[in-house]
Amino acid sequence: MITITSPQNQKIKDVIKLRESKARRQTGLFVLEGAREIDRALASAYVLRSLYVCHDVLSPEARDLSTRIDDRLKLNITSEVFAKLAVREGSDGLVAVLEQKTFDFTSLPNKPDPWLLVLENIEKPGNFGALARSADGAGVDAIVVLDPKADPYNPNALRASVGALFTRPLIITDHETFAAYCAQKKIRILTASPFAEAYHFQADLRGPLAIVLGSEAWGLSPAWSKLENIPVKIPMQGLADSLNVSVAGAVILYEALRQRWTP
Repeated sequence: MITITSPQNQKIKDVIKLRESKARRQTGLFVLEGAREIDRALASAYVLRSLYVCHDVLSPEARDLSTRIDDRLKLNITSEVFAKLAVREGSDGLVAVLEQKTFDFTSLPNKPDPWLLVLENIEKPGNFGALARSADGAGVDAIVVLDPKADPYNPNALRASVGALFTRPLIITDHETFAAYCAQKKIRILTASPFAEAYHFQADLRGPLAIVLGSEAWGLSPAWSKLENIPVKIPMQGLADSLNVSVAGAVILYEALRQRWTP
């Protein structure tokens, strides 16, 4: 098996370049750290292109995963090279390059009550990843991204999602296509807005539903004024007038789950 000893090796440079959104768009690839995250991506049928293994720092979980990977896809690296590749602290010796997956609305199961989390212009990758984690926990059918500013495959988004981003179809589309799908499936659109009159727990969150969250800084775009939707807000009893978007999303998602579980 090949061992790479220099951080200047072209393969290493190519992996590091995948930290940039432009390189990810051009290649259709992304880089992922950590045995748990890589294992979850593979379990969700993401295609592994290469796995960089630093035996000096392998955790037991990472060592076990490494033994299950085809040797032809693995490259050994030194601690010096791993330090150059790893972005996060406490990485366990594995860095993977995988192919991005493309989904559209035809990828979704034909359910009578589809449930979507819709993210419009979420700017901070950490919030994007945290929302993906909540969406996975609550059990939504898909995450829909409208006009994304946050790259779903940004390393910080992947890290914040702890691999949960791979468990749900990720549909990147535009408002018109999304609206057409909702009309076809009779999906009600619920929008989170601090200016709404009704609270989130006062709305019926059962049945076909799309929960829409907007930009951290600017909220929802004017596009929603043209679409039939149900605006809701979360009660705020203190000085602040809103929650972090990832927290707000979790609150609404789990209220929807509670209602769906209540006879």
